[in-house]
Amino acid sequence: MTIKITHIEQTDSTNVYLQRLQAATDIRGCAVAACRQTAGRGMGDNIWESEAGQNLTFSVALDMSFLRAAAQFQLSKAVSLGLLDALSGAANEKHFTIKWPNDIYCEGHKIGGILINNTINGSMMDVSIIGIGLNVNQTTFKEWPTNPSSLHNLTGRKHQLEPLLQSVCLHIEKQWERLKELNKTNDFTSLDNDYLNNLLRYHTWGDYEVGGNVKNLFMEGVDPFGRLKLRDALGETHTFDIKEVKFRW
Repeated sequence: MTIKITHIEQTDSTNVYLQRLQAATDIRGCAVAACRQTAGRGMGDNIWESEAGQNLTFSVALDMSFLRAAAQFQLSKAVSLGLLDALSGAANEKHFTIKWPNDIYCEGHKIGGILINNTINGSMMDVSIIGIGLNVNQTTFKEWPTNPSSLHNLTGRKHQLEPLLQSVCLHIEKQWERLKELNKTNDFTSLDNDYLNNLLRYHTWGDYEVGGNVKNLFMEGVDPFGRLKLRDALGETHTFDIKEVKFRW
């Protein structure tokens, strides 16, 4: 598979754009990048702030029909790692990490987010549309709780958008191919380890907000469904879905 990139000037959301296109054609291997999104979305339908022409806002459609639906979080791991690989190549002086489940952070700042829409066929996955927002050259942001920043702010230099977009797509494709090979033996150990080794706060104590209360908890990792596993001071492990726990800094 070779990801083919199409550029458009404006759309509501590249993720939704591909969903509409999916009704009429085979979108596997297609990517759509927009200069401006009028209704870009983040996790949980949060708004994704992005200044037109300064960042990367795009979506990629992948054929995931080889993967069991129960293992779909493996795709989230693969895409996150692909994005880290591309960013490390663009700014190798910086250390990028994954904030559970698949946000991209650097030095305490969020610079990238991933939103995945999966279609399921019985017990198997079908087509997955991966929406990615990456802050590249934007220099000012609203004071969101995620503390956003950009590659420009972190490195002190501007970055060319098109080469970076191509690099991200290339590395996502490589991780997709890796996932496909691992699936043949149903052994995702190497992918699991790479994800955990790049996971922010993995095997450390940190503050989290749970049910309106702030607790100091130890991150054990994630379960097979991608839920976060945190252990309290009494040794009891708790499992959380998205929106059930918030990171505190």
